[in-house]
Amino acid sequence: MKNLSTLKYILPCLVILILALGPPDQAHGQSETSRISGRVVDARTGEPIIGANVALTGTTRGAATDLDGQYSIREVPAGHHSITVSYISYARKTITDVQVNADSNTRLNVSLMPETVGMEAVTVTAAASSNSEAGLLSIQRKSVSFQDGLSSEFLDKSGAGDVASGLKKITGVSLMNGKEVFVRGLGNRYSNVQLNGAQVPSTNPNKKEAPVDLVGSSLVDHIVVQKTYTPDQSGEFSGGSVQITTKEFPEDRNLSLSYSTSFNTRGTFGNTLTYPGSRTDFLGFDNGKRALPASITDNRLTREQEVETAAKLHNDWSVRNSSQAIPSQKIGVSYANQFNEEAMPVGIVSNISYKYHTAYDAGKITRSIESTNRNTGENILSGDFVQDVGTESSDFSAMMNLFVKPGRTTKIGFKNLYSNALENKTSVVTGTYTNALRINRQTILDFDRRNIYSSSVNAEKYFSDFLQSSLSAVVSYSRALRDRPDRRTTQYALNDDRQYAIKLSEGGNGHFYSSQNDKNYSARIDYELEPVNGFKLKTGVTGNFKERAFEARKLEYQDFENSVPSDLAIAPPEEVLADKVIAEDIIDLAEITGPNDSYEGEQLLYAGYLSSTLDILARLSLDVGARIESSDQRIDGRSLVQTTDILPSINATYNISDKTNLRGAFSVTLARPEFREISEFDFQDFVGSRIVYGNPDLERTNINNYDLRFETYPHPGELFAVSAFYKQFHNPIEVWYRITERTEVVYENADRADLYGLELEMRKNFTERLQFVANGSYIFSKVDFSDSREEIQGRLATFERPMYGQSPYTVNLSAFYALPAIRTELGMNYHTFGKRIVTIGKGTHPDDEYEQPFHGLNMNISHTLGDYSFSLGVENLLNDQRVYKQGRVTTFQYKPGMTYTFGVKVAL
Repeated sequence: MKNLSTLKYILPCLVILILALGPPDQAHGQSETSRISGRVVDARTGEPIIGANVALTGTTRGAATDLDGQYSIREVPAGHHSITVSYISYARKTITDVQVNADSNTRLNVSLMPETVGMEAVTVTAAASSNSEAGLLSIQRKSVSFQDGLSSEFLDKSGAGDVASGLKKITGVSLMNGKEVFVRGLGNRYSNVQLNGAQVPSTNPNKKEAPVDLVGSSLVDHIVVQKTYTPDQSGEFSGGSVQITTKEFPEDRNLSLSYSTSFNTRGTFGNTLTYPGSRTDFLGFDNGKRALPASITDNRLTREQEVETAAKLHNDWSVRNSSQAIPSQKIGVSYANQFNEEAMPVGIVSNISYKYHTAYDAGKITRSIESTNRNTGENILSGDFVQDVGTESSDFSAMMNLFVKPGRTTKIGFKNLYSNALENKTSVVTGTYTNALRINRQTILDFDRRNIYSSSVNAEKYFSDFLQSSLSAVVSYSRALRDRPDRRTTQYALNDDRQYAIKLSEGGNGHFYSSQNDKNYSARIDYELEPVNGFKLKTGVTGNFKERAFEARKLEYQDFENSVPSDLAIAPPEEVLADKVIAEDIIDLAEITGPNDSYEGEQLLYAGYLSSTLDILARLSLDVGARIESSDQRIDGRSLVQTTDILPSINATYNISDKTNLRGAFSVTLARPEFREISEFDFQDFVGSRIVYGNPDLERTNINNYDLRFETYPHPGELFAVSAFYKQFHNPIEVWYRITERTEVVYENADRADLYGLELEMRKNFTERLQFVANGSYIFSKVDFSDSREEIQGRLATFERPMYGQSPYTVNLSAFYALPAIRTELGMNYHTFGKRIVTIGKGTHPDDEYEQPFHGLNMNISHTLGDYSFSLGVENLLNDQRVYKQGRVTTFQYKPGMTYTFGVKVAL
């Protein structure tokens, strides 16, 4: 935290300097010519038309569309023009009155109708060019599967700073703990997250948790949530597939600098809890200060080494509350450009950002139930704590995408994303638990670093002379690292003199080291052809190898039958846990690492698929196919989950009109357990909190999915849709309390679950300035565990309960108002969800634990002044709090406060 005094002045001063200099003068040396560019697509399917001719009417000046349907006509004089678009087997279209301003790029997207007998050329008058939000809705309307999505334009005006914030605005999508993606009320287990076509690895050792909060919204071109399965997707699919696509070919050169600062009403400007760390913590890295001593890195600690090792361990345990929590600071630079457009276009999109943040969260309540009196319903608590947490966090991310088009029908891309995020927490936990009736005071010093790198090479080739076929290939590598070096804990309890004295009998004093390294190698090839008009075939193969190396080391300070003198016991931990005290045989330093505290996991998956799209009638199309997946999951060389599955799917679309569709779908999918869930590793956050166990006997979940959807698109950028769905789960994986006196939970398979749902979505432009977006879902689910009587002994909650993690409803409401005369936009968003189970009760923990509804109201205002853009945002205007309950007992309670953010961006 010593770096704060320097950091909090450097960033604002740097931004003020750049803003004072202002953007460069671009008025000199400019010509009076511009260009027209855009995209040509099939009006029925929304797919790009490759090789279409786009020309200024009556001239020889024009261009042909490329692999993406993109074209660009350069050196167009300012004024009004007519554009003619033509392609074999499509009706020619002429757009008149296309206004081109000097020194600008005019976007003109065109859709062509397939030619039929007697169809004549079409002439239309140009309107405002389609924005990306309307374009994404058009793709959604023409897609084979059910889709919902967000464009980069929507992300900008809604004030979403990262993908996690944006996802909450998609129909049926919610987030638990700000990171875990829930689609249609189903947790991350039943969904997959892809970045540029490749799976995003998890940085959480305990669950499948893609770090979507690490991907900034400024890097994103669009986000699509596919809600019905198609065979070209991974079989681990039920709630949906979140597909994040970053930007490729920019339309114009763009160099910008952005700066933002934010403060929280609860945690900013006041004193926060800190501890002495390393000099590089503010950068998100430890400089080696917390490293495990080299003498025991590869060997277990022995009795002879404990004094020497204790002397080398980090022995500064002090918790300080004198540092001020300053407003967060974020700075970013982005650059995008396209070169050599005439010969071989090269596109580059890059971004780099850094954020530093401190916070203080006081008064978090955590409770756990030991048992419940069956006669009176009275709950007996096994733990009752209040937690104060000081957090220092830093986020660094960088992205660079490079794309080349060697020819009009070939595209090669190289996409890279790097992110490093640190949460450095200082916690003081005060309270009581079973067998500790006197108040305990525990401290936790926790350095938690998450790092992700993703790289992929993409290639696409279109063969116009062979059945209009296309070949695409993706080779990707991703790595996710989580590092927690030297998590230090102490435990003191009030003695008879009302003084806090160290307590060494329950393992609350020690060092915990863990590291997790996930690597994912994947390759896929897809081939698509159209033998005859209205009939398409698509096939492909995929190979994926995933590996995880997890290692934990536990060192614990122990006493010899209460041998610590009373005057030493009340001393600070720097004195009680010093190496000289160990040398005098007053206390002992022991390694308690168990055989299950480290594991290596591997998953090898091969898959192949075949699907066809067939226009049966003029307005009815079917997409039918199947995928076969062979997977082998191993922990420490033992094959625990080895399966081969055939996964069929059917998607049908009936075009009631050009603007209205009726859709239906059926598919069989699955969900596999994660490495952590089938390992035997256990972890406890602090003494008295719950212990989480793995289960090597877990089985995969099989799911049958049924979907029906009505959708209409009244005008560009508008949508009204109603969806109904039913899902049947066999062997769903859940988190259950164990039948013990301690608070322990374990992963278990239930027998069966059924889920029914209804979704509504509306996007309406009431005027040219006012847009309203609303979506909501109502979901009913029921779990059947009638075949597992011995597993539910002692359960007092109803036997018919909802699925784990499933919300009965979600609601998102957004309104946007534009003031073009002063280049200002206002946005407001409200979101909430119904209560959802976070832990299943049984035995001595008979009630289910629920996360209660949270009502979030956010506001965002943006204003553009020349080359400067300003934004002001407020989160959690209702000042709501996060609450968990088990029966009548509040097991967790936390008030996050309101957060105000101010940002400025300048185009250089």
